[in-house]
Amino acid sequence: MADGGAASPGRLAVYGLPILGLSYLLFFLQFYFLKFATDTLLMAPAAVGTLFGVTKLWDAVSDPLVGSWSDRRGGRWGRRRPFLLSALPLLVLGFAMLWDPPEAFGSPPSPLWIGAGLFIFYTAFTLYMVPHLALGAELSSDSHQRTRVFGSRQIGFTLGMFAAFGAIQVATNAADVRATTAQLAFTTALAAIAVLAITPLVIRDPAARGRPGAASLRAGLRDVMRRPSARILLVVWFIENLGVGAVGTMSPFVATYLLQQPDVVGTIPAIYVLASVVSVPLWVRISRARSRRRTWMFAMGLAACAFGAMLFIGVGDVLPLSALLAVAGAAMGCGGVLSSSLLADIIDEDAAETGERKEGVYSAAMTFALKVGVAVSAAASGWVLAASGFVPNTEQSSEALLGIRLLFAGLPCAGFALGAAIFTRFPKEAEVDSSEAIEVGSVPS
Repeated sequence: MADGGAASPGRLAVYGLPILGLSYLLFFLQFYFLKFATDTLLMAPAAVGTLFGVTKLWDAVSDPLVGSWSDRRGGRWGRRRPFLLSALPLLVLGFAMLWDPPEAFGSPPSPLWIGAGLFIFYTAFTLYMVPHLALGAELSSDSHQRTRVFGSRQIGFTLGMFAAFGAIQVATNAADVRATTAQLAFTTALAAIAVLAITPLVIRDPAARGRPGAASLRAGLRDVMRRPSARILLVVWFIENLGVGAVGTMSPFVATYLLQQPDVVGTIPAIYVLASVVSVPLWVRISRARSRRRTWMFAMGLAACAFGAMLFIGVGDVLPLSALLAVAGAAMGCGGVLSSSLLADIIDEDAAETGERKEGVYSAAMTFALKVGVAVSAAASGWVLAASGFVPNTEQSSEALLGIRLLFAGLPCAGFALGAAIFTRFPKEAEVDSSEAIEVGSVPS
């Protein structure tokens, strides 16, 4: 992919689609491990929750460390490829440790073993995720081409979610859940890293053109936070994911207690995710005809309206809820693409002023905002349910149902509305076409 040049579908696929392997591993773990650990491994829910909390904290903190390190990395293999390749064996190791703990570690297994598996997995996840996002910002300096690059990445990431849903269904329906899950986890992890290896093996790591990264992590983060356009983008991305995180957390509660149709537990997030991936080409076209700033503001307003209407969903209203989720999911697909595209232009502005290429630090700041937003929404969900008087496995009070509505629809509605309002302050000059910027790399045909 030459700088500023057209990106062929094949070249886009080499960068974007392999990320489905990382997405699959992440969501299989996040959506299923808690249930597997408590029901099959017989671990205490509080212990598993604590392990998740500690290792997710490390997951967020390690983002800027890896981003800054990869910016300063050099040599024949470039800045990003060594991280992408080194992550692969660690992903398999950490993932496999979680689903088939050795009998020597007891039954239920020792929290030390599970904690080590989670620590290795999330470390490897960061080693791949942050440099991969930074690599996308380096592949072109043309604004529209960058939008296409990150559109392909968003599609790949979303396809990984679908693969995770399918694998979880197979595992939960098995006669021997533990044996089937262990075999499934190991074989699919090997397949996932084989797919993930495509990007670093095929794409040449673009040269930084003699421009190093920041002298230190502290200096890099200081440059990120002193730039108004970066601060606004990070705040909006955090707020958007704060609201969206509640959708995944609260979907089972909506299906079981609000709709009173537990059989649609998987359907609700599936509709949202499907609409997100299908909408990506549409947002790429609209953003080119209009502007990325106005396009994303419109999408946030659309999502706010859709979630606002969900506040009035009642028992059995599956079809209206499905239609509104499709609209909201399509709107979310816009932010997933345009946020990274706009970030790449901000990186160019920074490089023009400082003489440094800091794709890793800026990408780490974005992933940090995403992870903290999702984590805060998950914590808030537990607090609100407790405060509203929620009692599991029984008919809920009107207060508890109101709490579920506010978490599932009210929080995202407020998040998207607030994000759109804040984004009006995003400077227009930060989204100008940067096709005249320095050449930053290429992908072999």
